[in-house]
Amino acid sequence: MDRRSSKRTVLVVMIVAASIVLISGSRQWVSGSTGDLGLGAGALHGRGSDVAPGAMAAALVGLASAVVVATSGSVVRAVAAFCALMAAVLGATVIISVLVDPSGALGKLAAASTGRSGTLAAHGQDGGWAWVALAAMVVMGVGALGALVGRQHWRGLSTRYDAGEPAAGHGSAWDQLSRGEDPTAET
Repeated sequence: MDRRSSKRTVLVVMIVAASIVLISGSRQWVSGSTGDLGLGAGALHGRGSDVAPGAMAAALVGLASAVVVATSGSVVRAVAAFCALMAAVLGATVIISVLVDPSGALGKLAAASTGRSGTLAAHGQDGGWAWVALAAMVVMGVGALGALVGRQHWRGLSTRYDAGEPAAGHGSAWDQLSRGEDPTAET
């Protein structure tokens, strides 16, 4: 198995990348101004979580998927890795839409701050944190691909976490009832 698709490497990549996206959400992604009378002609700044909440949601899906990939069997791992990959694609799409049109993203934020719907005319430019978030989202997708490639060679949790078959007369009350035994009877 390739070291790049080892369980440890993939999990670290997915968790770190998703965490970077979440951290970037509290930083400034776009800045600019609007000439709206309600807002005045002051400068506007948009944090990642304000202009691209979908990217933050995608990062959370990536984190949750990493946990599932680490703790499940091969089939569930495949589903979780695929979910992480789709979240990375959708998150990157949201971030790219902000980078392509920072004025539009800032205009929506300005309209929302005045209680209006739609978009106000604004002049904006993207900041470095939006690019950091995009790079991290791409890395999260690469980690998800690594999980898809390496998942069949990974082991799940150790057997001490498996329920296993209880010995006759032992186990939970539900298990005893399932076998037709009375769990309240003294043995």
